[in-house]
Order: sequence, then structure tokens, then C-alpha cells
Amino acid sequence: MLVNAQNLVLPLYGKAEFETIASLDDEMPELHVYLTDRPSRQAVVVCPGGGYKGLSFGSEGVAVAKWLNKNGIAAFVVKYRMPAGRQEVPVKDLTRAFEIVMANAGKWNLDSCKIGLMGFSAGGHLAATALVTLRGELKPDFGILVYPVISMKKDITHQFSRFNLIGKKPSEDTVIKFSTEEQVAEDTPATILFHCSDDPAVKPENSIVFYQALLKNAVPAEMHIYPKGRHGWGFIEGAPFPYFNEFKTTVLRWIAEQNN
Repeated sequence: MLVNAQNLVLPLYGKAEFETIASLDDEMPELHVYLTDRPSRQAVVVCPGGGYKGLSFGSEGVAVAKWLNKNGIAAFVVKYRMPAGRQEVPVKDLTRAFEIVMANAGKWNLDSCKIGLMGFSAGGHLAATALVTLRGELKPDFGILVYPVISMKKDITHQFSRFNLIGKKPSEDTVIKFSTEEQVAEDTPATILFHCSDDPAVKPENSIVFYQALLKNAVPAEMHIYPKGRHGWGFIEGAPFPYFNEFKTTVLRWIAEQNN
């Protein structure tokens, strides 16, 4: 569906294919495409958060894409399905989104080696999962994780996201599999992380353990833990996050550095 010259909304699956993989409660997942009149050939795929129960699609999706566009960067917001007992569904949808972006890179004037991934909260967990699992041409070139859920370990995790993704009594193998800090390797893309010390929902230890895993594997990494700002500020103008302008400047600087 053509919304305007710069915004496409694309289904992630054909109707017949989706009918074979969807549950009765699923809506078609989508890729919202935000191109820019000032193409830098850079692009960021964005995963909104929502605790694997819903999506903060406005403040952690659309608003992010529009801001990236203003700075000459194409953006793609993924409207992924909730797991609802199916642990692999969100990353399956994100993988399909990357397949669509890569298949259309030429048409959309993108450099296929300058496409990163940005995730917020539980969307940060999904983004981190993709950073450590996607391979080949689908591997993101860099990561941006904002107050991300990283670990499924009980003493660190966000319990609401953990329950919605892997259930009330997951096996130890499942906990380790979905604790993304355990999956970091030497080929994990360079990643920057942002968190607040006073985050009441997702402990900053989530970002810390991922950052430590990146360093252990000699992956280029950067982390900012602000003294206050709590959780969920996203791209809400006027949100009670005193470092918002600094955060935005840092994100743009990071993207530019990764694409040199």
C-alpha cells in the first residue's frame, strides 16, 4: 500500500504463506518503510518494545523512523507478532523483514553493507537476538540497543518479557538460549547500548552483561548509562529524560562511525 512517496507498508508474508504459519489471533505482521529525500544510503531497521505483549509502535517506532529520515537515514519499522507461546515467532518476523530490506536495497537506494538494527526494551531483546543469530547477507552491520531486555536469567531479566516469551517455567536450556549475552561471538556486529541507572523496569545490568560479552569477544562496543531517565522514554518529545538531545547526537555519531 502506497501511503506517500516516502512511506510504504508491506506485509511480511504472502496471504497463502501466512495462513500456514499464523494462529487464529495473529494479524499480518508488517514492514513500515520510511525512505528519505536525502539518501545517505544508510538505513536502520527498528524494533519497538512492549514486553512481548504489545508494541509501543508510535514512540519507539514511527517517531524514531521520522527522526532518522530528518537526518538523511532510511528507516524500517517492524510490526512483529507477539510470541503467545511461540518463542521463535518474533525473530522469524524480524528475519523476514531483513530479507525484504535486502531484496529491495537497490531499488530503495540503500547500501546493503550499511544497514543497522535498533531495538527498544523487549524490542531490544529481539534486536539483540538478531544481532547474535542472523548470518550471511542478513547480518546487521551494527546494533543500537536502548534500555534493552538482554537476559532471561531470573536475577537480571524483565520478568514480564520473560514470561511472555518463554513462559512461567522454562527449561535451563531455554533460558540460556534466549539470554542473548550468552550468544555473543566474535562476528557479532558492533553495538552501542543505552540505559538509565534508575530504570525501574529493565535493570541496567542487562546492558552491562551484553557490553561485557562484546568486549570479551573483541567486538567494537560502546555503552552509556545515564544517572536518571527511568524507562520507556523512546522518542517522545518532552519525555522526562534529561539526556534526550545528548542521546540523539550520540546515535547519529555512532551510525556515521559504523558506516565509514
